[in-house]
Amino acid sequence: MIAALLFLVAAAPARSPVLPQAPAPKVAVLDRVVVLGASLSSGFGLELEHGAHVRFSDLVEASLRADHGPVVPRTSLIFFTDPLPTGKSLAAAARSSDPTLVVAVDFLFWFGYGAFASPDGRIKLLDQGLALLEEFRCPVLVGDFPDCREASRDPAPGGPPRLLAPEQVPSPAELEKLNEHLRAWAAARTNVVVLPLARLGERLRAGKDVEIHGNRWAVDELAGLMQKDRLHPTLDGAIALWLGALDAFVAARPEVPVSAFEWDAKAIRKRIAETRTKSRAPPAGGR
Repeated sequence: MIAALLFLVAAAPARSPVLPQAPAPKVAVLDRVVVLGASLSSGFGLELEHGAHVRFSDLVEASLRADHGPVVPRTSLIFFTDPLPTGKSLAAAARSSDPTLVVAVDFLFWFGYGAFASPDGRIKLLDQGLALLEEFRCPVLVGDFPDCREASRDPAPGGPPRLLAPEQVPSPAELEKLNEHLRAWAAARTNVVVLPLARLGERLRAGKDVEIHGNRWAVDELAGLMQKDRLHPTLDGAIALWLGALDAFVAARPEVPVSAFEWDAKAIRKRIAETRTKSRAPPAGGR
């Protein structure tokens, strides 16, 4: 999904790198992780970059050091075509996995973005999206609404077409209202952790280096975190986003140890590459 989702990384406090160590013991909340979302979670554009299909669930899988079951993707590239039925179907499929953690970084995006006939249409649809998340009793990690206006502007000559029409982008006042509504909803639910993508996006646009757990992205490297469509992250950007999300998660859930995760962005990327190489390799003795 979303260019501005990457802005999460800007607010994460810098920490010393986590040194290699033995796998962490089993952590109950990480036993059955489900990734629920739209195009970002589906890995839009990453196949062209990486030579193989890479979903956000693959990043989550590559970052987990604690004993766990397979990370399950419940995502859709065409979420935007009909958000409510698509969201209902994906949420039902996620519940069937009996998740212990739901990672819904971009699940709400199309419940706030899109063309609406009336000013209150966005809030009404958001309430329907939130109702779907209310059905989960496990911890839910959900992103708020970032400013993706850049993806609705005319592209540079030779660049890819814009993926958002101007009328699909909430105004600054509408974005603020959406996020206030989301925060009020989450405040009454102890199982929900909101990733403050909107506020953190403002910090990234200030143009400063980004550091998370010993990983550093200089200002001149930040452009490499985004695809040319100005809406979706590159693989490195998605990894940075996930590390920022993890930082918010472990801060909000003290029962989840930092040692349950791999914090080295390059190590996560290497694990993904190794997994994808194995999946492309022919079986022994085959062609």
